[in-house]
Amino acid sequence: MQIETLYDVMQWTKNIHQQLHVFAAHCALENDSERSELLLEYISSHEKKMARVIRQFEDNGNSNALNTYCRHFYKKTAIPIHLTGEHPFEKMDTDEIAIATLEYHKNIVGLFEYLQNCSSAPSVTEFLSNILSLEEAEKRLLARNMKQIDDL
Repeated sequence: MQIETLYDVMQWTKNIHQQLHVFAAHCALENDSERSELLLEYISSHEKKMARVIRQFEDNGNSNALNTYCRHFYKKTAIPIHLTGEHPFEKMDTDEIAIATLEYHKNIVGLFEYLQNCSSAPSVTEFLSNILSLEEAEKRLLARNMKQIDDL
């Protein structure tokens, strides 16, 4: 995906959440462990919700902020994601799944923190602050709920 503007970063973020949703749903069906299956089903529903929320940010966001160029900043912080074929969730236990999922979210939060720190336009800073607050809150919620599932 070619990243030019903040809108593209939002598209990329939505795609990350969507891919995690798809991978988790698929791997829930393939995993032999009931605990892992529960965890992956929760991750799948959480990531599906996050993709929807990010789409709403795109639809309702400040067009000036969304059209801001950020190619240079994105290239410094690009996050790779496994997009094709077998996903490693299939072979992971619950702890490994939780760690990998939280790592994706940590990297997304880091990207938005970096973009926010590089921003000088108030509309862009405010937009990024809102996205960052959402991503951080959802990361905490995800971690807490994954821990509760693991405790079952």
